[in-house]
Amino acid sequence: MTDDGITLIDAWELPEDRIDESIARWRERVGLIHTAPGFRDARLHRRLHPESRLGLVNVAHWDSIQARDEALTNPDFTASAATAAGYATVHGGWYQVAAEFRTAGNGSDEGPGITFVNAFELPVERIDEFLPHWLGRAELMSKAPGFRDDRLHRAVDPDTPFQLVSIAHWDSPEAWRTADNDPRFQQPLSASPDFAIANPSLFRVVAGF
Repeated sequence: MTDDGITLIDAWELPEDRIDESIARWRERVGLIHTAPGFRDARLHRRLHPESRLGLVNVAHWDSIQARDEALTNPDFTASAATAAGYATVHGGWYQVAAEFRTAGNGSDEGPGITFVNAFELPVERIDEFLPHWLGRAELMSKAPGFRDDRLHRAVDPDTPFQLVSIAHWDSPEAWRTADNDPRFQQPLSASPDFAIANPSLFRVVAGF
């Protein structure tokens, strides 16, 4: 891997009434592993709206896949991670950044803000066809008031359920909704062609290391 390291993204489908329990277990697991060599940081995001498909999204940065594999040899971590399997479906994978937009003075960068995550299911062979759609839309949205940054992550493994995951930061839910509904920030190209299934949700960070 490069000096930029690599990103682990876990997207959780789970009942709303198990989210608090899952957050506690995430804190326990990452509390065990965050001192391991090669760990950089991790943030756990919780959905703002219960109707969203994805309830939790974990975004962690490591020096390499090998560094996390070595950290997983800790038996306490393995036992803790296994406890969530009965009630949650976790779509996990390793990713590298494929594209990025940063604020040009539109966002305040004050306060925690909110995170907009859009996880895409699409055939691996059509990713290159999809990228111009995402890039066109993201470039327009990056000019909106309240925008901070947006990174598109591309899966390393072709078998990863979500081949692309976009993670954007905004000043507030209202700033994102205003931009999303503003015709000035729209374009003729669809952000999600018919061969791609989008899973968009607003999240807030609830835990981090």
